[in-house]
Amino acid sequence: MSYRVETATDIASCALTVPIQDEVWSGDVAVPPQLMLAIVHNGGFVGLGYVDGAARPAGFVFGFLGIYDYHFRHHSHMLAVRREHRGTGLALALKEAQRDHCLDQGIEIMAWTMDPLEALNARFNFGKLGTYAREYHRDFYGLMPDKLNAGLPSDRFYVEWPIGMDRTYKRLRGEDHPPALEGAEAEGVRYLLRAAGDRPAPQDPPSGESHLLVEIPSDFQGLKRRDASLALEWRIAARGAFEEAFGQGYAAVEFLRAADGRGAYLLVPQPRRAEGPAETK
Repeated sequence: MSYRVETATDIASCALTVPIQDEVWSGDVAVPPQLMLAIVHNGGFVGLGYVDGAARPAGFVFGFLGIYDYHFRHHSHMLAVRREHRGTGLALALKEAQRDHCLDQGIEIMAWTMDPLEALNARFNFGKLGTYAREYHRDFYGLMPDKLNAGLPSDRFYVEWPIGMDRTYKRLRGEDHPPALEGAEAEGVRYLLRAAGDRPAPQDPPSGESHLLVEIPSDFQGLKRRDASLALEWRIAARGAFEEAFGQGYAAVEFLRAADGRGAYLLVPQPRRAEGPAETK
């Protein structure tokens, strides 16, 4: 299957994102096409993804310029693909087009938020793109009424993607892959959080290990539909594990999968970030 990505440059092309937004999230979180167009005309990006010459787009990606850690970066606010085209490679094509746009601007980092309990998104972001996360935000967007987020606190990772690194190129070309979860377990990497049946089972807090694991449900949306209280239990348990680890300087750098469908983030210690430019006297 072939894809093409077209850059939206006028109000008609930005408006083509609205039906996809409605389909994926519902109308409660729609970004107006007028706002998208204003952002496009000030350095942002809206890419429309088409499959096999179809007349209507099958997906889109939307982001804007920002400043973080005293540097310009691109915040990717939305990526959506219609259900029938998920898992086809279209999402990857959209991210590559967005990445190329950013590299042309001289930007080296893209970033976005994601629900850390969504295993499919974790596999895509960490496994296929090569992102990492070192920040965890409680209830970042507040209560969200859309069909993907309703009923739970909107906790989020702040995901960072170093788009110019060799590792990123290799991930995009499929030349580099995350190791298997069974391998990390065989090496004795300890869990901060793991599943005990369907329930989360928090383990001892970090104590200076070089590698740690945090397991998440394999299908969080299915879990929410089946048992909302258990989904909330996972939210709170994961929040505790990630906040504890990130507070001690760890970052999530991979998402490891097992042959039986289990999945866990791999955490490693990260260098301390600078506090900002030094003041002169």
